[in-house]
Amino acid sequence: MGSDTLSTCIEAIERKLAGLTQIAKLRCIYKVHEQLRNVNEKAYKPVLLAIGPYNDQNKVGQGFMKEHKLRYLQQMLKRTKGSVKAYIATLKELEERALKYYGEHISHTSNEFVEMMLLDGCFIIELFHKYEIYCKVGGCQDDPIFKMKWVLPRIARDLLLFENQLPFFVLAKLFGMSQSNNTLLHNRSRNLGEHVVDIDEKKDGISVESSTSKTMILLKRLNDLALNFFSGVLPFEWNVDASSYNSTEKIKHLLCLAHEALTPSLPDMVWQRLMVGFRFKNVEFEHLLGLIHTTICISLLDMEIDHARERQEVGVKLKNAEIFKGLFGLIHEAIIPLLTKMENMRKAISYTSKFQKPGFQVNMAEIEEWESIPYGSEFKEARIEFNMAKKFKDDVYETDRWITIPYAIELQEAGIEFDKAKKFKDLHDRNRNEDQKSKPCEIGTQMDGVELKTVEKFRRLLCLDRIENWKSVPYGKELHEAGVEFNKAKKFKHLLALREIEDWNIHGATELAEAGIRFKKADKCDMFSIKFNNGLMEISPLSIGDHTETYLRNLIAYEQYCDRDNGFNYVSNYVRFMDDLINTPKDVELLRRRGIIQNYLGDDEVISTMVNKLCDNINFSTTDSIYARTSMDVNMHCRRHKNVWMAKLRRDYFNSPWALLSFLAAVLLIALAITQTIFSIIH
Repeated sequence: MGSDTLSTCIEAIERKLAGLTQIAKLRCIYKVHEQLRNVNEKAYKPVLLAIGPYNDQNKVGQGFMKEHKLRYLQQMLKRTKGSVKAYIATLKELEERALKYYGEHISHTSNEFVEMMLLDGCFIIELFHKYEIYCKVGGCQDDPIFKMKWVLPRIARDLLLFENQLPFFVLAKLFGMSQSNNTLLHNRSRNLGEHVVDIDEKKDGISVESSTSKTMILLKRLNDLALNFFSGVLPFEWNVDASSYNSTEKIKHLLCLAHEALTPSLPDMVWQRLMVGFRFKNVEFEHLLGLIHTTICISLLDMEIDHARERQEVGVKLKNAEIFKGLFGLIHEAIIPLLTKMENMRKAISYTSKFQKPGFQVNMAEIEEWESIPYGSEFKEARIEFNMAKKFKDDVYETDRWITIPYAIELQEAGIEFDKAKKFKDLHDRNRNEDQKSKPCEIGTQMDGVELKTVEKFRRLLCLDRIENWKSVPYGKELHEAGVEFNKAKKFKHLLALREIEDWNIHGATELAEAGIRFKKADKCDMFSIKFNNGLMEISPLSIGDHTETYLRNLIAYEQYCDRDNGFNYVSNYVRFMDDLINTPKDVELLRRRGIIQNYLGDDEVISTMVNKLCDNINFSTTDSIYARTSMDVNMHCRRHKNVWMAKLRRDYFNSPWALLSFLAAVLLIALAITQTIFSIIH
């Protein structure tokens, strides 16, 4: 390669490097990658309504909605007495921020992008407004979208496509402008949460008023409209009473559960629930699909917290350390964004203090105390007692301290104090390459449940439990030197041994039924609710129709592209669990007969194939699944031979009245024969 050619190549590369733009942290709307798209390409494409810059409305649905968008804009302007000029001016200011939400190249010009935001955003807002009227008084009969039955369900489907989204803050801004008579206030308050100083001529002075309270009221109204619209079309049964998500009573209840928890699993879930709940309250979701996903997370966490509480009330302890290992990481990673949130609060307080009225005093010591609490401002607003919030902070940081300890969950459940666990960690790290005798693999932690129970019975018969045999305990040397009591070390041994015998995957519904597990439609139909207790699995119903796969796939796609620090893979966990449960059409038939699956596709084999493909090319961790405890309980139930024998007995002999009569007659004959034999021997 000549020198001229080489210099040309270098210059070309340098131009490309200079043309690179910084990756925006706000990116959250992507095009689905090819591997995921190829499983079912139609699930990610709009059929009627194009929203955002990735899809062309001229090509989608043969341009059917293009005129309706203009008509809805006209009706919205007439209803709100707004002007195109005011909306365009506002959206022009939001353009740069909105562009950062999209992770792919956008070919629109500046004017085309602003026009797209105006038409799409106003259409969505007016649609929600009309739907509310339609539900209450049955109006909008002259509107073709509401008059033709096939249109509205497809619009709802397209609004929840991952690639078909508009940033939520754009919707919030347009909705705020449409609801407020004071357009000047909204134009000056460009960002949500910005503090605005208003001149009040009547009071002849300056008063400080945060636009946050007004904005939050409007955003809650927008949330209610959106949830009301989607609740009627989604195939899940859910609670859309958003007002109860973050009520003072709810927060107090969650904090009390965290303080009184007997096992470390419940505080972890309470922490997640508070995180998601405050995310909902503060409208920290990216778009409409993110809103629905957040609602699903809240409903599912509420359900799992209730289940965990029920298990604790009956004295059931967690038996596997891996179940909530990932949740510890979530807690640890959440501390940094919380500190950022606290810093923003300090700045807001500093800004407000400049405009205090004469004689108004701020207790800075109290402010600093609340600032030290994760979500302190939210707790204070909800009128939570400071001592309760302080205890919550101590629980959070205490959990954070346990992250670095090996076998943290087992040590906690065994009742071992943190100081001793920390000393155990230091000894474990120092001796793990020196003392091979204390390794659990040489002591029998790989024994199955039957062998473990047999050994324990044998030890009790010989009264060996009274002797402190530290060699029989995994890492006994380190635990003993750390000052751990022997009875707690024995409990740690049992918990650690159970880790080796667990299997996260469960069998299909038909096989589980043969093993004695019964299936029932959940009485309380929370979204994605799966509850297992004493051989009975209760599952909330799932309606499978034309759009069910599309909803599930796009929710999963959202989770796949979510920020690792803030992502919750609950829909992926649910789909994975149902994929394990459904392997054949017979499994679908069983669940359908129990009322768990409502089949609107007509063919059980179609549903079986659909569910089995939902997990293709999906990345997720089984141990972080919120259903991991349920899977563990199912597998433990199936390991007990007594349950399998009873299931076979019911299936073979009690499956009909005649079979039961035959069985009872056989038992009676055997009893008579035994009695006759005994009397013969006596006489």
